[in-house]
This record gives sequence, C-alpha cells and structure tokens, in this order.
Amino acid sequence: MKRFLNRLLPKPWRSTVVTIPVIRLHGTILPGGGQFRPSLSLASTAGLIEKAFGFDAPAVAISINSPGGSPVQSRLIFRRIR
Repeated sequence: MKRFLNRLLPKPWRSTVVTIPVIRLHGTILPGGGQFRPSLSLASTAGLIEKAFGFDAPAVAISINSPGGSPVQSRLIFRRIR
C-alpha cells in the first residue's frame, strides 16, 4: 500500500529511503534450546528469517556470533536463508 501511495506523489515528495533488515544471531548452534545460555536452531531462528525476508528490501544483512555447534542445524538454517 505504501509503495502504491508513494507513486501517486510528485517526485520531489516521494520517499527514497531504502531500509535493509538485519538479522542478529548469537549462541551455540544446537538442535534443542539451551536453558541457561543462548542457542541457535532452525526452530528459534525461522521466525526472524521469515520476517526479515518478508520486507520488500534489496538485501538482508546477517550477523552471526557463534562458536559453532551442530552441522545439521547449521545446514537447516543455511537452507532456510537460501
């Protein structure tokens, strides 16, 4: 709706700001959630990924701070992003 209304405005009044969504992921990559420490899994990151890619943006920035962990969960998260 915003894009449609933006096209109706004269060029000097149009909004040209581009917003890039950023996904910040922190923690060890584990299949189950950690109770006392942050962990990453497909279940815990799927909502963030879907929300970020749901915007009409030219790109999505992803910041991952993880010491490593499960290669299976890493692959599942990677495939969801691709």
